[in-house]
Amino acid sequence: MSDTASQGRGPLPQLFAHEPERIRKAAELIVKMRHKEIEIDGETGFPPDASPRNIDEAQQVADLVRDLFARPILGYKYYIQARIQQAPMLSPIYDIWDSPAVLSEEISQHRWIEPEMAFRCVRDFPAREKQYSYQEIVEGLEAVPVFEIIGPRFRFDSQAHMRGLVNKYRDNPRFDGIADNHASGGYVVGEAVRDWQDVDFLKMRVTMDAGETRMVDTIGGNPLVDPFISMFPLINVMRSRQGLFVGQLLATHSYSGFMSVPLDVKVVADFTGFKPLEAIFMATT
Repeated sequence: MSDTASQGRGPLPQLFAHEPERIRKAAELIVKMRHKEIEIDGETGFPPDASPRNIDEAQQVADLVRDLFARPILGYKYYIQARIQQAPMLSPIYDIWDSPAVLSEEISQHRWIEPEMAFRCVRDFPAREKQYSYQEIVEGLEAVPVFEIIGPRFRFDSQAHMRGLVNKYRDNPRFDGIADNHASGGYVVGEAVRDWQDVDFLKMRVTMDAGETRMVDTIGGNPLVDPFISMFPLINVMRSRQGLFVGQLLATHSYSGFMSVPLDVKVVADFTGFKPLEAIFMATT
């Protein structure tokens, strides 16, 4: 693990003495959960000597999980918290399915899914000293509708249980779930559009139906308004890390938040200007 300055993460306050053993213990627990060797309740979380104490420690845990898990990195989720002196969280993407996707119910504890607009690299962005320009980034990406599959390694009783805990820790944060790849379980990817620059994301309508039930119907629901906004800092953060490569998916924020869908029911999302996106959770036999 490199120090934060070399990672291009900005002027983060150092609130705690560096404890490598804390970071390693948390990362090893996440890897064991990923391999189904142990189970940890979401409300219990990490033991006190393994729990990350701020966003920067959560990032260090996620980075070490990446090294220990040793799976190919198919892209990154970049989540902007929008708090003073708090760097965005960068989480690797390990699993991608093409739409229409048939998903095992084991991928997500309660079949949690949310529609998002993401981007995909159509050129390499290798590590380098010089900042990537706005134009280089625009020309190097295609836009693609996706479902994020919410698949935390920690266990939760229900969607309400997980949401309740997230809300509980807003004022006195706990960073276990953020260290756990921001609870992401992977992405279902639709058909990309190369000429996306004229898309008006402010006016984009996004709907999501589970069978005959409409679960999402929003216009301009992305919290950043334009999901491309996060691509400029993401790619320039990655130039101080491993860089980015053709085919890697770059995910941003949701248009709705996650929702629980039934088994064996087709879920369809429609983004204005893009072909519909489909997925279904099938019962495990």
